[in-house]
Amino acid sequence: MKRHSSSHPSRPLPFLTQILLVASSVVLLSLLIYWITAAFSNQITVGPTQVNVLELWNNGSYDEILANGKEELKRIPLDSGTLVFSGFAAFHKGVAEISVEKKLPLINQAIILLRKALLLPNTPLEPEIHYILGKAYFHKSKFYADLSILHLTKARELGYFATDMNEYLGLAYSLVGRFKEASEYFLKAVEKTPSDLLLWTLGQTYFQMQKFDEAIRFLRMSIDKTRDRALEQRCRFLLGEIFTKSKQFSLAQAEYLVILDKNPNSADAHFYLGEIELNQGNKDAARAEWRKAFKIDPLHFNANQRLFN
Repeated sequence: MKRHSSSHPSRPLPFLTQILLVASSVVLLSLLIYWITAAFSNQITVGPTQVNVLELWNNGSYDEILANGKEELKRIPLDSGTLVFSGFAAFHKGVAEISVEKKLPLINQAIILLRKALLLPNTPLEPEIHYILGKAYFHKSKFYADLSILHLTKARELGYFATDMNEYLGLAYSLVGRFKEASEYFLKAVEKTPSDLLLWTLGQTYFQMQKFDEAIRFLRMSIDKTRDRALEQRCRFLLGEIFTKSKQFSLAQAEYLVILDKNPNSADAHFYLGEIELNQGNKDAARAEWRKAFKIDPLHFNANQRLFN
């Protein structure tokens, strides 16, 4: 049955998870560049003249790094150092963009530059390049999740590890429908960073696997930890769906009532309370709940379907 709701999706939430990933990417990539520039000396050629890449990076001058790199690549098209640093700068600038129209060209630019670098012999920082490529393909779109997995796995095989790799791998495996592998990586991520968002994502993943006991456990943990009312509501909607599927109607009802206590204008909560009443044979009580949903949201698709069809 089609549902009219944006408040309780039962699928992974790329937008929410990417907020956390973007933040971690910025910190980790900054540390990565600091280490790289320290290892190779501050003075690195990324343009027609010697420029201080570390200083530019610390100042957030990614445009200047890219501009100098563009000029240098005109002079030496396959300079590995310029390709690598320009690729990292393009990725870093891209993940910080909120607008897809601004983000995607930079992500694509990073991928092109870094893949060119991998074609060259003795390219420095190969594990780190695969790491950034894996993240870049994830941010590109869900249709590139397989390439995200490929490059992140390659980075691990080459001995590189970053704290956000498990989360990225979990999300990428989720996008290709391999929820068992996704859950394994999310569990590793939760061990290191048991955030409310990760716990919610793990709960969703177990829901997809039909492992409802595990899903309930992690959703409860997310509720206990979070201060985000919207995230708590999503957890409770998914708990309500799980309890309804397992015919634990009183437990499902309790979740929807908590939602209404905190958000009296939740048309979805009234709609699903109506579904519970219908499942228990209480047609009049069900219609009363659907009417409440319709009153709050006259365009609520499912309430309209129940009341007028």
